Amino acid sequence: MNGTERDAMRTKTRPRLVWLAVVISLLCLALPAQATQAEPPDTLRLSLAGAVGRALAQSEEIAAARAQLFVADAQVTQATAGAWPQLSAVLTYNRAIRTIFDEMAGPPPAPDSLIPDAFDTSKTPEERYDLLNELMTQDFLSSLFTGLPFGRRNTYIATFQLAQPLYAGGRISGARAVARHFHSAARDWLEEAKAEITLQVRTAYLNAVLARRLHAIALDSRRVAEAHFQQVESFHEAGTASDFDLLRARVDLENRDPAVIQAENAAELALLELKRLVNVPADEPVALITEFEPDRVEINEDELTRLVFDRPILHAARATVAMREQGVRIARGNWLPSLQLLGNLGFQAFPDDPVPPGWGNWRSDWNVALSVAWTPFDGFRTRGRVDEARAQLTVARVEEAQLREGLQVELSAALAEYRAARAQIRARRETVVMAEEALALADIRFASGLSTQLEVSDAALLLDQARLNEVQALFDYVRALASLERLTGGRLALLTEARDPS
Repeated sequence: MNGTERDAMRTKTRPRLVWLAVVISLLCLALPAQATQAEPPDTLRLSLAGAVGRALAQSEEIAAARAQLFVADAQVTQATAGAWPQLSAVLTYNRAIRTIFDEMAGPPPAPDSLIPDAFDTSKTPEERYDLLNELMTQDFLSSLFTGLPFGRRNTYIATFQLAQPLYAGGRISGARAVARHFHSAARDWLEEAKAEITLQVRTAYLNAVLARRLHAIALDSRRVAEAHFQQVESFHEAGTASDFDLLRARVDLENRDPAVIQAENAAELALLELKRLVNVPADEPVALITEFEPDRVEINEDELTRLVFDRPILHAARATVAMREQGVRIARGNWLPSLQLLGNLGFQAFPDDPVPPGWGNWRSDWNVALSVAWTPFDGFRTRGRVDEARAQLTVARVEEAQLREGLQVELSAALAEYRAARAQIRARRETVVMAEEALALADIRFASGLSTQLEVSDAALLLDQARLNEVQALFDYVRALASLERLTGGRLALLTEARDPS
């Protein structure tokens, strides 16, 4: 076989090699990006469900919502306590240093005096009369304060008070109702926080997978351009390609590098955002193992609408309106009287020394009282509170109506986005197939000398754009499903988690 025949055979073989390279590149693109690279042994294999569960378990927003629920529990307890009887106890010890009663008591008799001086026969009758009169006066005054608390040096007082509200103008029952509604709203907000975190993690996961796929497309596009440049270079050496064709192929190859670098940076940033949401260290290697397929999901719009308008955020808004209604009732209750039953159990003891006495030395003082309190005029303070409560009720009702209208708009927009993304998937797939065929034909035509390098470059560019459009359509569809799930508060599962490629 001479040189001319060998060149002819080489010319016929090269288009087949180029076509084989294109097919291999497309097959590599169809595989997950992480399957083509060796993973480090300490790589965290993270699925979409695992990412959502990790975020829900460690999210600061969820922790704050749970803390708010604990606050609501505490407020329910405090509001309920107002209807229960209140029991208080006080123990007081008093040490008297000097009192006004010290001057009223006579001096104590001498311990060795057996016969008072008033009965001493050696004294004159006048002296004995004066002494007897003074002695009687002192004994009488001393007997007046014997056993009484006046002037005692040591005093112990123990008091137990029992207070039972009987009527408070609706303030106590209103406070309990407000606390229950607040607890219900806090529980609904916790569910909303969970749904919002789920949407954020799913969106970040989708963005990371999308960025990884776009990076794979950019790498594959560069590999195709590099293979084509090698082909043109071989043709140039054989004298079948011009210098212009070789220069254009080199420029086309060099132009792919910025796209590869940009796609790689976008993939790294998307993965860092996902790591932030799921609390994974930035330097820990992560492999995303969930792939998404454009499974056709049939949506019952009536059921979807029912779930959207029965989501927790609307329940929380209705609970807020109910709280404001009870606030008006509580404010009006300040115009009404309050009735309270009081019971006091008092015990007193007066020992001679500071040591507490035994139980038998305590004196009892028990009483029961019925207390009625009413403020007929408070300087229009109650009127101001009622007006404020009514204004807050109006604001709550307006916010509920605005929320309902906003959900209706969001639902319509999400359904329109879902329909558009669903219609785009099949069209984009067909476009990719046609672009692949066009590039293969352009390579064959160029190898046969029937076209120029410009035609091949245009075909490659169209294929890249078709691939990007296909991937974008797929992720627009998946993102639309995730948005519809979020509108239902996470109670309608639409997003299909595909397989683990391992």
